[in-house]
Amino acid sequence: MKKQKSLSRMLAAVTLTTALISPNVASAAAPAPVLHDDNPNGNFGDWYTGAVPPNSSNKPVILFVQGLHSNYKTWYTTDGFYDAAYNAGYRTAFVQLKDADGTGGNMWTNGAKLAEVIKKVAKHYGVSKINIIAHSKGGIDTQTALVHYGAYPYVNVVHQLSTPNKGSELADLAYSNWAGWLADILGKKDDAVYSLQTSYMANFRSQTDHRSENGYTTTYMSAGTGDDGMFSATWFAHAVLPGEDDGAVSVDSAFGLPYGIRSFTKNISHGQMAKASQTWNLVEPKLKKATAALREQPNQVRKSKEKASATEESSFILRGGEVEDKVSETFFLESGIDKLNLDTMTSSKDTKVTLISPSGKEYEADLSKTNRAEDEPPIFSDAVHHFIEVDEPEAGEWTLEVEGEDDAFFMVAQIEGGEQAKVKANKKVFQQGDKAKISVELGNSEIDASMLQKANVTRSLNGKKASVLDQVKFSIKGDELTGNFAVPTKPGVYNLSFDLTGINEDGEPFTRSVNYNFAVTDEDGELEK
Repeated sequence: MKKQKSLSRMLAAVTLTTALISPNVASAAAPAPVLHDDNPNGNFGDWYTGAVPPNSSNKPVILFVQGLHSNYKTWYTTDGFYDAAYNAGYRTAFVQLKDADGTGGNMWTNGAKLAEVIKKVAKHYGVSKINIIAHSKGGIDTQTALVHYGAYPYVNVVHQLSTPNKGSELADLAYSNWAGWLADILGKKDDAVYSLQTSYMANFRSQTDHRSENGYTTTYMSAGTGDDGMFSATWFAHAVLPGEDDGAVSVDSAFGLPYGIRSFTKNISHGQMAKASQTWNLVEPKLKKATAALREQPNQVRKSKEKASATEESSFILRGGEVEDKVSETFFLESGIDKLNLDTMTSSKDTKVTLISPSGKEYEADLSKTNRAEDEPPIFSDAVHHFIEVDEPEAGEWTLEVEGEDDAFFMVAQIEGGEQAKVKANKKVFQQGDKAKISVELGNSEIDASMLQKANVTRSLNGKKASVLDQVKFSIKGDELTGNFAVPTKPGVYNLSFDLTGINEDGEPFTRSVNYNFAVTDEDGELEK
């Protein structure tokens, strides 16, 4: 639909001044930004310029870049960065990437267009260089624009807000054997999510981090470690993200540039990272400091010595698939667990979810407990979350029953205080013809050889259901489970998904799930885009 040429009819002004929230941010609502309608048939490629505040000529221009499945309103909202920047005397601009039209674009699609907009913004304001503040995937799109599409001479500073520089395990799960059904129904498997898989990003890093173009721009990195409260989607995402995280991106991924400068870490969620009351006072000093001397010569780019391998710990159980009438899934829990937190995602609130204990006690999901935050992780943000919490669950075989029509489900069971599986793989990115190896250890517990199952290899594809391409057979060597296999011959991104059954010192079986995401490139190091 054709957009209106002016936002004056759409947004009269931002509602409440963000100064009521924090003294560090804006004291008045800024005038509506002006649309530069370069795309008459959509939003992709359009850009906006904010109102010019008084006495702004001695401060840099800031271009704001939104994240996954978002648009410029990330910044033009109550408690937004636009108000804060305007009141601090900064000239501003906002870009609309492909995600603003509904379907997300990968870094190649967005980066090429962003490079054009960067040059337009610099020309509009008559400056040689601008600064960029980017939320989430916007940081990756920005780096692509600078390094691969020649925009680096026009940018002095980039400040990333929780950018998944190494990808996000949530994107891996969207293409896994368990969650693929639900992701298809929700329409969240697109080029943007595909490109955020951890192995895809490992390959992107190998194509990007050695480039000298990185040295012309100072890049600051920041990370969150919080969530949006108990029973929120960001709270449950902690179960599958490694180490500390903000409910969408791990700290390790956010700080994943070897030449980036660590700016700050704060105990807030992924969405809150782009709220002015939370982070503007932490970002602005970096803009002032870096503007003191605009560089014409590149910084020395520090090459990463880190090998793109995979070492993770699994304390979760995953289940998922199609729902027609009633579906039952089982898994084992050991004794001594402090708490079982179960999040079963569906597309319909009418789908019924019940958890049955080994003794027959039934726990029905309580939708009223759902804490739905304004800014949830974008990949599964449209899902209905059926939460079940069990303190000190009994040992034995548990059953999950999902009843509904024309639906799909994805279950994440978070185990607090139980056994952990340590997963190791030799690397994340392979070339055609390579051999791969993955191993799993269970600490002091044994692996139940009688319940060993082959692992399913599925290929990540948009618009198609995940189908099993191959199965990997495991063997037990000592206390370690090992799988050796030849990687698929077709370039692309793949998932190796399987369950592991361990036997603890009390002879009790327990289940843990593993999803290993890896990529296969051609002889030129390229993936299918």
